[in-house]
Amino acid sequence: MSLRILMSALLGLTLAGTFAARAAEPTTTKKHTAKSAATTSGEIKRAPAAKPYKTKSKSRKTKSSTHTVSTKSTSTTATAASGTRTTTATAHSKTVALRTTSTSLANREVLTDHIERNLATPRVGIENPHALAYFFDQLHQLEADPKSQLVRIIQFGDSHTAADVFTGALRTLFQEKFGDGGAGFSYAGYPFAGYHIHGTRRAQSTGWTALGTHLSDIGDGKVGMGGVSLSTGAAGNWVSLDADATSLELQYLVQPGGGSVEIRDNDTLIATVSTAGPPAASSGLATDTPPAQTETTGDPLTQAAVYKTSLLPGPHHIEVLTIQDAPVRLFGLSTENSSGITYEAAGINGAEASLFLRWNEALQEPLLGGLNPALVVLAYGTNEASDRNWTEESYTAMFTRIVERVRRAAPNASILVVGPPDRALRVGRRSWAPFSGVDRIVAAQRAVCRQMHCAYWDQRSRMGGFGSMREWVAVSWAQPDHTHFTGEGYNELASALFSDILQQYDNSSAAYTRAEGVTK
Repeated sequence: MSLRILMSALLGLTLAGTFAARAAEPTTTKKHTAKSAATTSGEIKRAPAAKPYKTKSKSRKTKSSTHTVSTKSTSTTATAASGTRTTTATAHSKTVALRTTSTSLANREVLTDHIERNLATPRVGIENPHALAYFFDQLHQLEADPKSQLVRIIQFGDSHTAADVFTGALRTLFQEKFGDGGAGFSYAGYPFAGYHIHGTRRAQSTGWTALGTHLSDIGDGKVGMGGVSLSTGAAGNWVSLDADATSLELQYLVQPGGGSVEIRDNDTLIATVSTAGPPAASSGLATDTPPAQTETTGDPLTQAAVYKTSLLPGPHHIEVLTIQDAPVRLFGLSTENSSGITYEAAGINGAEASLFLRWNEALQEPLLGGLNPALVVLAYGTNEASDRNWTEESYTAMFTRIVERVRRAAPNASILVVGPPDRALRVGRRSWAPFSGVDRIVAAQRAVCRQMHCAYWDQRSRMGGFGSMREWVAVSWAQPDHTHFTGEGYNELASALFSDILQQYDNSSAAYTRAEGVTK
């Protein structure tokens, strides 16, 4: 009897371990086909309020994302880390392997102090800071009159951007100094696993198909301003967004036979918008912007449109609900306040900079131009560094085209290029080699910035230079993949970039004051 009891106990422990292992496995976003969410009686199911700390609800078939704002969190990690391609050591890696070993508390304190001193005393901060003149001028005006305007920053990038830990920390820092302009632009719904924007909550029904997140196939390229869209052909599908704001924008594709959507704010219907044509005023609050009419190859006519409306100050639960069995494609939503500053993130896991050129420019240009950013940040290079198809020359030519494209859409905006961080690649089972493939990417980006009058921030140098990733992993400021960072690491890098920008801004402020004195 005792033997039977013992065997039963061992079996129970084995099963429990199996279930725990399965629960610990990372979840992936399933691709859903568009199907109607209407009931048999014809009544359309409404979107439930997005709930915190709940990523999926089987009964309502929702996907949701939540995040709490924090600029100093050692427990926060980059949820988009899995987006970067896994790579083994190549000829670009140094031959010396760095063995990862446990770090004693004393050594960790020494390494942490070393990294902090590097971050506090930059040898080179913002390169070519004069390229930020327009951005600094907008900040001067905002600082002189905090209610005067809304200054927008938007960052395009890879998984370091998609996680919105680095960008979220920068958003907090800028808004603490220059005023809270709101969360700004974000993708519609929850297009990929781990997507979140600090200060907001989001959810969606399961009947949407995301375009732009599968890098090998982005379909027709009609992905709007940020490179990601959500599409459906059925009634009853919805996206929701919770945020504090005084205005709302919905970006969408105008297409023949496009369906209509209802827009609700805190459970009150504020507009019904047809995506078959330009938005029409539906209430006294609405202020509509005509879409830019553009020609594209293969389509007789393609348009991007923006529906805009004012909101009362305070928290809002926004719902966008399809009400017809007809095609609808959403590019994103934007929630803003009337003044202050935004720091908006448009990042895609695993993206190389060249992806930017595969997006339909005829759709992106009017949307980015309508945003009228004061600063555009381009933060690419991590994935290109391990792609041996890129030479320094070919990358320079490609990156030049990206800058030219941004200038066509936003001719007044300053451009800041954030270089890739240091990396290490696995050699064998337990060793890591510092990766020199980043060298040619940094050199190419620097060359483009000098030629095209863009500012440059050498992120790898600010980390401590070549091979510094090992130290960041040792102090738990970077992930074990030796590519991404923990929340603490991203926050430290964001603080360093903000400090470097602010130093140049203060220098320009002194010159600005002297110029005013001369004028007087």
